[in-house]
Amino acid sequence: MYNFIFDSDALIKLTHSGCLNKICEIFNCITTTQVKEETVDEGKKRFYPDAEVIEKLIEDNLLIVKKPKKISETNKRLGKGELSVLNLNQEIKTSIIVSDDQTFLRKLEQEKIDFLVPTDLIVLLERLRKINKKEANNYLEGIKVFINEEKYREF
Repeated sequence: MYNFIFDSDALIKLTHSGCLNKICEIFNCITTTQVKEETVDEGKKRFYPDAEVIEKLIEDNLLIVKKPKKISETNKRLGKGELSVLNLNQEIKTSIIVSDDQTFLRKLEQEKIDFLVPTDLIVLLERLRKINKKEANNYLEGIKVFINEEKYREF
């Protein structure tokens, strides 16, 4: 089974869709300490409701937090969270990065690193028959405001 490594953008969007819990129950879901700091620690300071959801998944061991052994040098275009995800991806075999950060996705494409966007996971759940088409559409509706309309119409 693949290990999905999430950045902040993906965690937040999937929380808003309502399907992050389902994804974490079915797949091996991992994030980094830096992403946890961005989504949970900083999110709670700003009273973002998604911070509580993500924190609960971590407490329930459905979303595993790992610290990469090393973090590559600063990249002006990528934040600490994306850099940590990139490094952790190199350490964990059979992992796929999940992100919707366009700058990060371009970097992954350039380096030929496997990735999925949040909507791909919703479609994957439906194709694996873990959710039905109506549930998939409801989850997609939940993140419609966050995704490119052209991408949304593909579904």
